[in-house]
Formats: sequence, structure tokens, C-alpha cells
Amino acid sequence: MTRIRNIAHRGLWNAKVPQNTIDAFRRAWAAGATWVETDFHHTSAGQMVCLHAEGELLRYSGCEKRIADLSPSDVATIRLDPERFSAGARPGSIPEPDDSDPGPDAFRIPLLDEVLATVPPHGTLQAEIKGYSTQYADIFDGAARNAGLSEDNIVVSSFDFEALADFHARKPAYRTLLLVGVPKNGDKDVLGIARKSAEAGFWAFCPGLCDGDRPLTPAEVGVIRATGLSFRVYGVNSPEALRVAATLGAEAFTCNHWRRAFDWARDVPDLELLP
Repeated sequence: MTRIRNIAHRGLWNAKVPQNTIDAFRRAWAAGATWVETDFHHTSAGQMVCLHAEGELLRYSGCEKRIADLSPSDVATIRLDPERFSAGARPGSIPEPDDSDPGPDAFRIPLLDEVLATVPPHGTLQAEIKGYSTQYADIFDGAARNAGLSEDNIVVSSFDFEALADFHARKPAYRTLLLVGVPKNGDKDVLGIARKSAEAGFWAFCPGLCDGDRPLTPAEVGVIRATGLSFRVYGVNSPEALRVAATLGAEAFTCNHWRRAFDWARDVPDLELLP
């Protein structure tokens, strides 16, 4: 039996509740998720805000500012509109709405300490570095400790090798995970990056299984595992991608359709998803 961890990507969200919001995180933990993934930017005003990227900020709220330039007043007053996101999303790219009504925190941009306060004692937050600064590691670590969380509750991830290496050098007790896009029409030295990741002391290596990514081969995964890195994947948002993740023996994956993935797993022989 193959067991793979199903990680709620940006919380448990849908066409009514925006991703990366307090409501989305609370819903994920309440539904039984033990791992939740999200994103944090350090703004020029010194705040750590939870948003994925400028594209989501613009689509959700109409705000044309860069996330780094958001003022405390912006963060306090901007409200996210799921209808804006739904109107521009590809069909099937976001989960369908459920019968529950959004909560009072569904449409605010959360701050780091607010997100950390939702993490239960048994939970793990996979926090992706966005908008990195030299203060990022200290601010993040201080907020985690103020929330009563330990390094066991946190995994720090990033596509930015240098940012992740700097965070690891400053706070080596945290597990660090490198995200790696592997384009189908590109020539990326994936194995070289994996070896460099192991040498840097990273904990895990996580390539993508999105539409534009080339899945790694079992032989490539074997080389990565031989470095001592945990092997995980991101972008498992379809039954086909789940089958690939299972074939490669991934230890975990992130998924936009967290609930739906458990249904997909019933059609994959000898596969059990862990919440």
C-alpha cells in the first residue's frame, strides 16, 4: 500500500471562499487536514502578509499595487471578492462552492500571526517564502514562537534557492523544501539542483506536476532520493496527476481540490491518502 500526504494548497477554498484567507485555513483544519500550504510576503512597511502573488491580489480585489508596497491601511481595508476570481478562472480550476456560508474573516488579507494562530498543535503549516528580505527569518521565527508553535509545526518552502538557503542558514532547525518547476519544453538540470539542495542542507525537493511541467522519471527520482532528500510534488490537481505522483512514490503533494483528491484515490490501486 502506497501512502501519500494530501496537503491543502492555500487552505480549503472554493468559488465562494478565497484561497489564502483565515476562513480557508480554518475550514481546512476543521475538515481534518493536518498539512496546509500558504504564502507569505514581507512588505516594505514591515508586515508579513498572506497572499500568493500580484495576480491574485488584482483579480480578487482590483488593487493594482505590488504586494511589497501595500501599506498597513491597505492590508486592513482591502476586501477580496471571490466573484472576481471565479469570473477569470479556467473551468474546473477552482473547487465548487459548498453549502456553508463564508465566515467573517473570509475576505480579509491575513497577517502572519493570524495565520499561525489557526494552526492546531498537531498541524503542519508549509509556508512558502515570497517577497523575501533579510528580516524575514527572524520575523517568521518570532511569530511562530509567539503562536506557541515549534519547528515541528512548520516547513518553509520556496522557488528561490538563494532565499531558502539564507533562511536555512539563519534558522537551521526548520525543515526547508525547494520548489522546482520543470518545464516540458526546457532543459533544466534537475538532478544538479537536487544535489545542490542536499549540499545546502535542505530537507525536501518538490518538482511540479502542473499542466506545463515535465514529470520526472522514476530513475531521476531514485537519484534524488539517494541524496537523502524527501521527494514531494506540487500541482496535483487532477486524477491523472495523482496517478503520476503515486507512480513516482511521492511522499506528499499539494492540491487545490483537497476533498476531491480522496475520491480520485479510490480509483488508484493500492493507494491511501493521508489528510
